Amino acid sequence: MAALDVYRKAIEQFGRTRTGMWFATRVAPKLDPPLLKLTGGRVSSVYPLPVMLLTTTGAKSGLRRQLPLVYAVDGDSLILIASNYGRPGHPAWYRNLTANPRVEVLAGKHSGTYTASEITDPAERSAAWDKALDMYAGYSDYEVRAGNRTIPLIRLVR
Repeated sequence: MAALDVYRKAIEQFGRTRTGMWFATRVAPKLDPPLLKLTGGRVSSVYPLPVMLLTTTGAKSGLRRQLPLVYAVDGDSLILIASNYGRPGHPAWYRNLTANPRVEVLAGKHSGTYTASEITDPAERSAAWDKALDMYAGYSDYEVRAGNRTIPLIRLVR
């Protein structure tokens, strides 16, 4: 097993612990925006997991909002997982995207302007969910925690 694979597995295992969850919810959101800006969207605190700096427009405020998000690549599009760490409600960024689907992405070679749409077709959603799980198996933990809430998957297209 290559060193990067071992490191990625360790990051994934850490992310599924209580301390990892604390890091993901409290530290990474503060650390990653400047790190992503400094590296052109190529490096985050959880490298090698792909993390973008997403810029949305607030649904109510109309203000620009930036946040780091893990994403999956699907051909020419990107997939966002509105897991909210398995919490009962959808994340605020999801509401922003449904109100204002035009977004900016800073993610290395994937940087640019995209349009967001929710993946609602069952077969397409299943394939996208499999990609998300391949990228980070911890989403299965979030799915359990979310209970009756179906975690939305969002496709970003240039």
